[in-house]
Amino acid sequence: MVGAGESYLPAYVLSLGLSEWMAGMIATMPLLSGAFLQIVSTEALRAVKNHKVWVWSLAFLQASTFIPLIFFASGAKPHFLTLFIVLTFYWGAGFSISPAWNYWMGNLVSPDKAQKFFSQRSRISQAGLLLGLILGGVALHNNIHLGPFTSTFGLIFFIAFVSRVLSSWLLSRKHYEHQWTGQTTYLHIQESWKIFWNDKKKRNFFLSILPFQMSVFFSAPFVTPYMLVKLKMNYGQYMSAVAFLMIGKIISTLYFDRAKEFHYHTAFKWGLFVIAPAPFFWIFSDHFVYILGLQLISGAAYGFFEVGLALMFFQDLKANEKIPFLTFYNMLNCLGLLIGSALGGIWLKIQNSELEAYYMLFGVGAGLRLVSCWLLLYQSRKMQSRQKSI
Repeated sequence: MVGAGESYLPAYVLSLGLSEWMAGMIATMPLLSGAFLQIVSTEALRAVKNHKVWVWSLAFLQASTFIPLIFFASGAKPHFLTLFIVLTFYWGAGFSISPAWNYWMGNLVSPDKAQKFFSQRSRISQAGLLLGLILGGVALHNNIHLGPFTSTFGLIFFIAFVSRVLSSWLLSRKHYEHQWTGQTTYLHIQESWKIFWNDKKKRNFFLSILPFQMSVFFSAPFVTPYMLVKLKMNYGQYMSAVAFLMIGKIISTLYFDRAKEFHYHTAFKWGLFVIAPAPFFWIFSDHFVYILGLQLISGAAYGFFEVGLALMFFQDLKANEKIPFLTFYNMLNCLGLLIGSALGGIWLKIQNSELEAYYMLFGVGAGLRLVSCWLLLYQSRKMQSRQKSI
């Protein structure tokens, strides 16, 4: 779903004739509205009272958001607002799955197996993403039409739809014990907020993610317009560049299986050290091989960061904290994402999206990341020291 569908949404927006600025914003704006929708949906979880049913039902809802995208791709050009609403439901469903899924896994996976589980899960997920990405890239590069699909984007969105429906069905068949439902209280929004706010060190760590995400997404959403519009990459080259990012993530997860003493906070820290200055290196060269190498290293760094963060959620949060903290983490994460991408988009728009504006965007983005990175590392160390004292 992610590889063939989500990864090509910015390229799809550009194919509709929307501006580079709009392509960047449509990739980020619905995330925040989806995060708001997720907070409201916690009330619905109280009615369902079954994390497994909640997860597979929302996975099916997320799949259904590709149906209007398939229709639009057939020739009915959508309005920007229509796309915004569709993608809001896509992200809202996805975000609403995450806290309940994490709680479910907290009961299903024992702590001693968590590192191996999450590293292997991440590797399998990235492999699936890579497969979808390659299929989508090859189809777009060769302008493949199949059966009733008169548009290649319609075809790859159909692949994404079928994949998520299959995912929903598989989730519905996984193990779940009803007594797990009684281990947590289904909280109102206000009660979730109190749990989040009352633990100062954990709260400060999650709050420090906001400025870091703002700095990351000051430049990140505009890498796709830069590659497709400024560097004039074809879909095959674009697919290869994104694929190398995924390969880097897969390679990094292999290290978790072999490094038994490699603490997840250390993985998180080293991931940050590489992610922070990464945009600056886009300025040095636009050679295709150089970009592939840059993507590979960035992917490995994001792999360390993401698996480290996932293990923090799994091991550093108590059972009753998982849903409140993950819910508000998604909210803060998306708020930072929207503010950062809006600022980056405004900069590009003022500069008429000239090539030099992209170079400045990448340079400023790296500087912002370096500053916010130190705040996040400081709060991470404080939270880690608290865990050791406990």
